[in-house]
Amino acid sequence: MKKIKIGFLLNGNFVDKYNYELAKWIKKENKKFISTSFISIPSTKKNLNYKKIPKKILFKFLVFIEFFLLKIINRHINHNEKFDLRKIIKKKIEIKNTSNQLNHINKKDFNKIKDEKFDIIIRANDGILKGKILKCSKFGVISFHHGDYTKFRGSPAGFWEVFFKEKNTGFIIQKIDDTLDYGKIIFEGFFQTKSFFLLNQAELYEKSNFYFKKFLLDLYIKQKLSFIKKKRKGKIFETPKIINQLKYIFQTFKLLSKRILSNNYNFKLALFNLKKINLPTIYDTKTNNFIADPFLIKHKDQTFCFAEEFSHERKMGHIICINLKKNTRNIVLKEDFHLSFPFIFEYKNKFFMCPDTSKISEIRLYKCVQFPLRWKFYKTIKKKINSVDNIIFKKNNLWWLLTNIDQSNTGDFSHDLSIFYSKSGPLTNKWKDHSLNPIKINSSDSRNAGIIIEKNKITRISQVQGFDNYGEGINFHKIKTLSINKYNEEIFTNKQFIKIKKYLNNADIHHYSKVGDNIMVDFKYK
Repeated sequence: MKKIKIGFLLNGNFVDKYNYELAKWIKKENKKFISTSFISIPSTKKNLNYKKIPKKILFKFLVFIEFFLLKIINRHINHNEKFDLRKIIKKKIEIKNTSNQLNHINKKDFNKIKDEKFDIIIRANDGILKGKILKCSKFGVISFHHGDYTKFRGSPAGFWEVFFKEKNTGFIIQKIDDTLDYGKIIFEGFFQTKSFFLLNQAELYEKSNFYFKKFLLDLYIKQKLSFIKKKRKGKIFETPKIINQLKYIFQTFKLLSKRILSNNYNFKLALFNLKKINLPTIYDTKTNNFIADPFLIKHKDQTFCFAEEFSHERKMGHIICINLKKNTRNIVLKEDFHLSFPFIFEYKNKFFMCPDTSKISEIRLYKCVQFPLRWKFYKTIKKKINSVDNIIFKKNNLWWLLTNIDQSNTGDFSHDLSIFYSKSGPLTNKWKDHSLNPIKINSSDSRNAGIIIEKNKITRISQVQGFDNYGEGINFHKIKTLSINKYNEEIFTNKQFIKIKKYLNNADIHHYSKVGDNIMVDFKYK
């Protein structure tokens, strides 16, 4: 396949951390990409608006304070740093644009760029691009827009989602045209909105960078661009007014103070029977633990619940089993690393458990030696993978593994749904990627929260992440199409769940399990 030649467009010689990391990755992938030169253009000079000076000064002060917040939590501490791209790409194409408008770029400079025969140019500069510069490469100029373009075009990236307490913060990868932040969309995704602006922006940039790399790999394979259908464009935002900045400071201070002073989130379990759904049985711990991620299993006319029990003292979870008939509770699996989400499946008359073992970057199976209390490590089926909440089942003569991967190593597993399949049964370590991976990039319906398989109908349950709130709710999806090249699911309303929410006083629920007439959920309490 033909290598993709890539140029970077920037102001001067310096880029932010994220474009610098992208350039390093491109250089490393030298069998697929060529990046030997970058284009340097002068910064666009804007007419000075004295009325906007006070709000811009206050906003710079706000960013300064939030940078120290990042230092305190020891995350993204080099978010605002600039890096010299000449350390990676040696050749520089200098554009001397006297008009400061790129649609007025002179013919000589235009030809200098054209002569490089770039396949794509990656926008890493400030300012708005229009005109000739957009036609200097085979596939045009490719850029991020960090924000949900149906709501927030313009800037600052990641601020308005926090200000309005949006559940998620979007991004698109676009081929730029003359419309601001509304070009031809190649890729889009949504991440959970974090508690304050600079953290939200840094997480947004870090996570979306992975998907830009995926876009480049897809371009290398396909040698063409593919676009998705655009939705209605939102309004353009800019630096917030002073009154909005003050409002933001107050609400953020209140939120962070509450988080510091409040206890950790805790979960209880609630068991409902469809014949008497208004009389749930509550399962709790009397120790400094909580119980979550319930899975109901019926075996020899008895129903058992396997769940995570989390110890705040150990700061990790282990797996317990509750005998619903005898009301007994036992620890069945404990490691020196965190365990949760004890998904259990049956294969050749044997039970296997695939819990969350993301702390060691593996997907593991444990075999039941004596049901339900004795389990032992059986096999690692995937190594070097940061994934959680694994679900394994058989359909259409294939075995399927649905999982949620942290592609950017930020510790956030809430937005990426990926699927793998096996022709050799579920115990193999040769799982293959689904051709559409990642299936979804959306914190509102990607992370697994359980599965229901009844009469060959499969319902995937997903978590809904709230604004700075893990596990705010769940959705139900009917899996309509599942093959090695296709996946389609349709969301629907579960009337039983609506009743459950009502009886639990609309508590946050992030997991759901159903066997026969029994339904078990976990719900959050403080």
